[in-house]
Amino acid sequence: MIYSETVKYALLALAYLALNRDRLVKVEEIAEAQRIPKPFLSKIFHKLARERVLKSYKGPTGGFTLAVPPESITIMDVIRYLDEDYKLDYCALRPGRCEEWQSSPCVVHHKWTELRERILEYLTTTTIAELADVESRHRHEPARASGNSD
Repeated sequence: MIYSETVKYALLALAYLALNRDRLVKVEEIAEAQRIPKPFLSKIFHKLARERVLKSYKGPTGGFTLAVPPESITIMDVIRYLDEDYKLDYCALRPGRCEEWQSSPCVVHHKWTELRERILEYLTTTTIAELADVESRHRHEPARASGNSD
């Protein structure tokens, strides 16, 4: 997996908030809509609020909203907020990081390095707004019938 389950849930929830920017959204609503365990999502949201990515409003009419535009939050930003130990510099075949094997790189080192650079580019350029756009289009696609249609 490219990132942790915590980050995956955060991305789903942030995309949901981006699609609902006109109102405060409760954790329960997002948890149900995105199939995320509510206690887990609550912890994620409190951390993102401390990082000033979200605004939290208490009370019966409270909820969460994005504190910054979704166009300004990348996947890598979310990873950095939630997974301080995140590294994508591990060797594809050997234990440890690639730099530990510089004198004798593994047989896929050069291909893995190219792929890792593309993954990092994706993580650092893809925004929550883009994820929300994909989510929105996905929601509005007509249901496809199962089976073959010739």
